[in-house]
Amino acid sequence: MIPNKSSFKFQELTPITGVKPYVIRYWETEFPEISPITSDSGQKIYARKDIEAILKIKKLLFDDKMTIPEAKETISSFAAMDGSSAPQINERREDLKPLIYRALDFIREIKSKRNW
Repeated sequence: MIPNKSSFKFQELTPITGVKPYVIRYWETEFPEISPITSDSGQKIYARKDIEAILKIKKLLFDDKMTIPEAKETISSFAAMDGSSAPQINERREDLKPLIYRALDFIREIKSKRNW
């Protein structure tokens, strides 16, 4: 079960998904559905959709015994049925990056002014 949060750090993925870190890193290169945002400090931040994609990929590969090309095809067919595609998701995420960075800068400024 995925915790009720909107973003997750890389270290949180294995306990949630049961997938080893090196496998997740590899899947990031193979599946555009997993597209974490990199913070200013270089840390990868995963959205809830990334976690859901990892769990879906895990099911297809481990439970359904699909190959990576078969899993890619299955996922892309799901996206086609939804009327969405991975590049559109990535483009929207790219549009959000500047807003997220400004929000983080604003939070850091408040924290420094209030000595939190």
